[in-house]
Amino acid sequence: MRPDELYEKAEELRASSRFKEALEIYEKALSLLNSRKTQGREDPFGRLEINKRVGDCYRMVGDFFRAENAYLEALKVAEKLKDELEIADCKLGLGLAQRGLGKLKEAERNFMEALTIYEEYDDPEGEAFCLWALGGLYRVQGELKKTKETFEDALFIYEQLEDLKGQGYCHCGLGGTTRVMGEYELSFKHYSKANSLFSEINDIFGMAYSFCGIGNAYRMKGKFKEAFENFKKATDLYAQIGDKVSYAWTVWAEGNAYKMINELEEARKKLEKALTLFSETKDIRGLILTKLTLGEIEKLKGNTERALQFLKDAEELLDEKPYKLEKCHLKLYRWLFLNGREEELQNLKNQYQKLGSKILSTKPKLPFNLP
Repeated sequence: MRPDELYEKAEELRASSRFKEALEIYEKALSLLNSRKTQGREDPFGRLEINKRVGDCYRMVGDFFRAENAYLEALKVAEKLKDELEIADCKLGLGLAQRGLGKLKEAERNFMEALTIYEEYDDPEGEAFCLWALGGLYRVQGELKKTKETFEDALFIYEQLEDLKGQGYCHCGLGGTTRVMGEYELSFKHYSKANSLFSEINDIFGMAYSFCGIGNAYRMKGKFKEAFENFKKATDLYAQIGDKVSYAWTVWAEGNAYKMINELEEARKKLEKALTLFSETKDIRGLILTKLTLGEIEKLKGNTERALQFLKDAEELLDEKPYKLEKCHLKLYRWLFLNGREEELQNLKNQYQKLGSKILSTKPKLPFNLP
């Protein structure tokens, strides 16, 4: 098959969320293009597009390092062609890969440079996607108010464009943000809206993502039966896709739900599985939150020394990382484990509120339903 024929076949697979299968075909097409280049028959536009898609697929299966390399290759071609909008697309993809790798400063720089180009060229699709990506970056940093505003800005543009997929992902972003802000009913509404939109366009990954979010909203409302039902729906769809990145968060959420109903051994198994998945995808935030919850389980079993060791492990992972919300969570667990003073709790409550979260509106106790 010709490279363009392989590309079209891979596009169909990618559109149906079959990212691993699509990746294999994109790479075959890229190999053919690279061999043609050595023979003097260069096709820069083909190499540009396929490298972007290779980056997209590696990102979706959790291999952010290879995704970063693919986007960098695409960027080289775009810069050689002096195509500003293609440069913006490559920088946006590169930023998403860097966000996954925890390179947050580099990611933000690339997002802002891409956003400037999209605004200059009056490209609302690019602008909306870039704002969505920035919202996710601010969420990782724990800047919740800024996150909410940015997702809302992206959603407004997607609504004007009548882009259902874009709207769905913005509602998912807002669902996750409002959950950690302590607004659980609003979180449920956002995820339910997203699920409805994704079901309408048969976006399998989006449906999985939103089912997990709905499950988390139910978990935070104490409706654990409904939570597990939605986690199961998400798990089945993630298995169909071959996803590890988002699936790891579903497993983490299941572990927390089991913890809340005092099934500590099942909770531990889920969390250890999540730990393995987060290690494979090099998700530092995931590792930190899993260590905190594993520590909580040890504390609930009466193993305070072991519990504090998990907190120490989490603290080492947090060292010099700009994860403001996770730093608050670490302090909260230390307060819970060591029976801290009331003035320490008030100070911590103020720190959460400064970030935009009211999860300490009631006095925390173990087990703590971490959002």
